[in-house]
Formats: sequence, C-alpha cells, structure tokens
Amino acid sequence: LCRLEHVPTWEDADEIASAERPLGRTFFQRAVRDLQAAQAAASALQPPPQLAAQ
Repeated sequence: LCRLEHVPTWEDADEIASAERPLGRTFFQRAVRDLQAAQAAASALQPPPQLAAQ
C-alpha cells in the first residue's frame, strides 16, 4: 500500500537499542534521594515542646 501511494518506507532491523540508563533505575535513584532528603530535613526539625503533666 505504501508503494502504491508513494510513501517512503524504511527497512526495520527489528533491533531494540539498549538504554543508556534503565528508566526504572533512574526513578528509583531519584526516589531514594528524595527519601534521604526528607529524612534529613525531618531529623533537623526540633521536636515541639512537651506540655507539663498536671
């Protein structure tokens, strides 16, 4: 059909290029960095003052 309509076609090599960095690993590393930053920020906060027991 493409040849009849004069649409250029390309030969498909059926090859999948390997990713430089797998997508899942990138998101996982970002999530770990975000978690570590949140933990550091939470530990830097001072706990609220405790009310004296009556």
